[in-house]
Amino acid sequence: MTEAIVGAHEFWKRTCGLDTYARSPNHARLDTPWNAFTADDQALVCTLWADQIAKIVDPADGRERRFVLLGGKSRQWKGLAQKHGEEARENLDHAVATRKPIFGYEAEPVASALKQGERKVKHFWLDRVSQLRGWIGMSLDELKERLDIDNQFQRQGIRISFDSNRPGKLFELVERTADIPHLRDSDEQDGVLPETSTYEAEPEADPDSEENLVQQEGETPDADDYAQRALYVLVMHALQQKDNVMRRMTYRELAERLGRCNKHGEPWPRGLGHVLNRVTTVIEKAGATLADAPPFLASVVVLSSGSNAGLPAAGVNRVWPEYASLPRQDKEAKLMNEYGRILDYGSRWNEILKFAGVPGVTPLSIERKPGAGGWGGGESDAHKALKQFIFDHPEICGAPKDWWLRETEYALRSGDSIDVIFKSKARWLGVEVKSRVSDGNTEDYLRGIYQAVKYQAVLQAQACVDHQENMPEVTVVLVLERQLPAAYRAIADKLNVHVIDEISPAAVATL
Repeated sequence: MTEAIVGAHEFWKRTCGLDTYARSPNHARLDTPWNAFTADDQALVCTLWADQIAKIVDPADGRERRFVLLGGKSRQWKGLAQKHGEEARENLDHAVATRKPIFGYEAEPVASALKQGERKVKHFWLDRVSQLRGWIGMSLDELKERLDIDNQFQRQGIRISFDSNRPGKLFELVERTADIPHLRDSDEQDGVLPETSTYEAEPEADPDSEENLVQQEGETPDADDYAQRALYVLVMHALQQKDNVMRRMTYRELAERLGRCNKHGEPWPRGLGHVLNRVTTVIEKAGATLADAPPFLASVVVLSSGSNAGLPAAGVNRVWPEYASLPRQDKEAKLMNEYGRILDYGSRWNEILKFAGVPGVTPLSIERKPGAGGWGGGESDAHKALKQFIFDHPEICGAPKDWWLRETEYALRSGDSIDVIFKSKARWLGVEVKSRVSDGNTEDYLRGIYQAVKYQAVLQAQACVDHQENMPEVTVVLVLERQLPAAYRAIADKLNVHVIDEISPAAVATL
């Protein structure tokens, strides 16, 4: 039987009678809750992220039990997330206090958003609904100790960053004892979910359709005009990046920047495949007149949903014929290499713009970070602050403050530079840092792991050459301002890369 899945708008309308498009689709992000009471105020409906449910086998009877943490306050939430988090906590507290049943529906997150440190609903499963039982007091303590719940969450890659003053509450997914909160529609029988439910995929699933494209009054831009505008948008995007980290742009985001919309006024990415092909053609023609062939700029634009979320659409195969046959990891590696070339191209992109006849181009002054291998927007303030913080507080990485040499941007003989190094006669400690800017493309954290491997090998080679008789111990660590994505934790462990994460320069005041 096909699973019944629906988008977020339809889900809240059918379960709680809540129309998240009431003001407009553009307000949906503001008006979509994390949980909500049903229209009759008799039950609370909660979002359960499928990847945040811990599955634990109870040794007493061998049955699998499932748990979630809800209602906590994360230190990473800001702005709208804080507002939704507070509302969700209040609703949970009220439901518990008034003994109203609490239901959780499983939601699938958008993979590309997770890579950027955000959570967006891809779809809800209407037939994956459980009642939630809250655990409190001595019963909670006994259960957590017997099932080792805290460690089980960590082992399953579910890293919870709740504030210790506002931790999440433990709920168990149990069999339903109350009626499911589900609004009927004309296609349903009493109490029975339909076998299938239509879920409308994002428009970018078909980027080559021109259907429903609407132009602004007085404008009739054809694909060539859009290509000029898209080229300018992509070049400006590349030049604005920091710390040699390329944030990817979705087709929808590109459509929004181009003012390309459908009849409802929403960004309309269909047909952008044709536009990006023209962009690539213009760049290739311009490159034929230049000494350095330009890189594949259109590879910055990626899908936001589906199995290839975070990767370019099929049009990439025209430039990279072998790309489609590569495994996912190799595709990511190829993209990261190309993004480095795009950033390296720096102010030479202005020559491409001039060749394309894009008006209003002004010279850009971009300073290159020594040894970084990239131009872009240079080094971010966040990266500078984290690097200086580690330089000032070597004890965070296990280095005494009285070591006789400390240096930032330490030049290696491989032509690279490492962010910070501490040296004594007995030990060399190198530190590569990744600021919160890397959240814009979480593959940069993976790159940081391999950079640590490379830098350690180079430093060991230098130590071997310089100190053949009394070779110092060499260690390289990776320091992150944010939390290392769970997907990369096992890789770091396998490669013996020591990662110190969630280090904020703001913490200097407490040291």
